[in-house]
Amino acid sequence: MRKRRTARVMLFDETGAILLIRFVVPRDDGEFVFWALPGGEIEGGETEIEAAAREVKEELGLELMVTGPVYCDSNQFLHQGEMRDNVDFLFKAKCARDAPQLIGVTADEREIMKEIRWWSEREIEVSQERIFPVNLAERMREQSG
Repeated sequence: MRKRRTARVMLFDETGAILLIRFVVPRDDGEFVFWALPGGEIEGGETEIEAAAREVKEELGLELMVTGPVYCDSNQFLHQGEMRDNVDFLFKAKCARDAPQLIGVTADEREIMKEIRWWSEREIEVSQERIFPVNLAERMREQSG
């Protein structure tokens, strides 16, 4: 199992809503669809906070002040046909609601990153969608204000 470290950003707008990206990942048993925070793998020689800022710029075209990490989460999942032992470092940032644009850097990213959407804490709590991290509404409550 390959170890993986990622930096993800809880990006809030003026209303306290958070931005999520919808991913559609093809698998042998069908598409795996989920919503997740902007972010990605931490590159060699890069700090967690540097990775968080880089990922927001690459995926959404935003240069932001990122703070944290505010939370750390460990999980395991299948990625590109291989099980990953993953650690997510969650950071916090703010931007105007109309500022982000879904860009994606690599062809692979552009293929699986389908849309962005602002979500309220309540929408996340009642949603039937698959959202990561699974305790995101709780994390939002901790970071509000």
